[in-house]
Amino acid sequence: MIQVKKPLRSLLILASLIVFLASCATKPPAPKPEPTPPPVVVTPVKPAPEQPAKPSISQEELDQLLAQAKELKKKAFDLKLFEVLSDDYKAADSLFATGQKAYDDKDAPAAKEGLGKAIAAYQDLIARGVVEIAAARKKDAEDMKATAAKAQADSTQSERFDAGDASFESADALVGDSKSEEAIPVFVAARIYYELAWKRAVAAELRTSIEDKDYAKWDSGNFQLAENKYQAEDGFWASDDETTRAQGLDALDEAILRYNLVVQKGREMVVATVKGKTDEAKQRSIDIKANVAVRDLFDSAQELYAEASSQVAAKDYEAAADSYDRAGTGFDEAYQAAADKRAAAQAAMNSADEATAESQRKAEEADPLLQSTSP
Repeated sequence: MIQVKKPLRSLLILASLIVFLASCATKPPAPKPEPTPPPVVVTPVKPAPEQPAKPSISQEELDQLLAQAKELKKKAFDLKLFEVLSDDYKAADSLFATGQKAYDDKDAPAAKEGLGKAIAAYQDLIARGVVEIAAARKKDAEDMKATAAKAQADSTQSERFDAGDASFESADALVGDSKSEEAIPVFVAARIYYELAWKRAVAAELRTSIEDKDYAKWDSGNFQLAENKYQAEDGFWASDDETTRAQGLDALDEAILRYNLVVQKGREMVVATVKGKTDEAKQRSIDIKANVAVRDLFDSAQELYAEASSQVAAKDYEAAADSYDRAGTGFDEAYQAAADKRAAAQAAMNSADEATAESQRKAEEADPLLQSTSP
């Protein structure tokens, strides 16, 4: 038993040795070492700062912004800033529309921003616009003052004119103190007082002319209406209230209109009266054949007559009355010249007739004598 096991053990050892050698003969070369990669630098990332919570916008705040914007929008419109700064006015209105839309859409942040921009735009618009408007109202007052002075209202209607001067000086002082907005209504009052002085002067002049030329008898109705309005303005002026005083402008406008109707009617009637007398003179000169006997004088008068007719058509009644009057004088002169010619001719004819009769008488007296001496 022991001899059998020993050769078997030797065989196993030999086989193991062969396997080992074989593995050593086929072993691959060791791989080259990989290069060491450079170290990766890691930049530390700072954590994002926490965003503060957005403040909440209350409905009350938005309501106040909208109300303020609307108030400024109305003020800009009432001041008529669209007349002096039209582009800026449109821009402010556009901002307001954007803000109001966001308000209606319940977009609180956009509404606050939009309405805030609109408010700032309107405030800037008003600040610049009132300066422009004050300058325009000042010029209006200056122009009206010049018109009133041209009508001599500074002397004939000094009470109203002087009140205009006082208001103008006050407004100018406000502008000097950078109070243009406050100066605007004061300049307006000055212009109104100057206008009252001017229109009162115009009405008074018409009134005097009507009285001097006795035109009222031709249109007593309109004259009385004019008188009522003229007196009413005096009552309005007696008030210390500027609004009441301003009502006098309408009263004077009505008075001037009525007085002018009276003047027009009076002039028409005067022209008609003068024309009637001229027509009579013209017919007399025609009846006496002045248009033939003294044609030059008649034609001159006829030219004036035609000129007067054209002036009536143009409603230049005073000029027409004068032209008709001079035409009438011309026809009278033509008539007289023709009458003088006729009288001279008649005298010559009478003289010739008398001479013929005398010759006939002498012939008749001589006839018997001639007969007695005949053989």
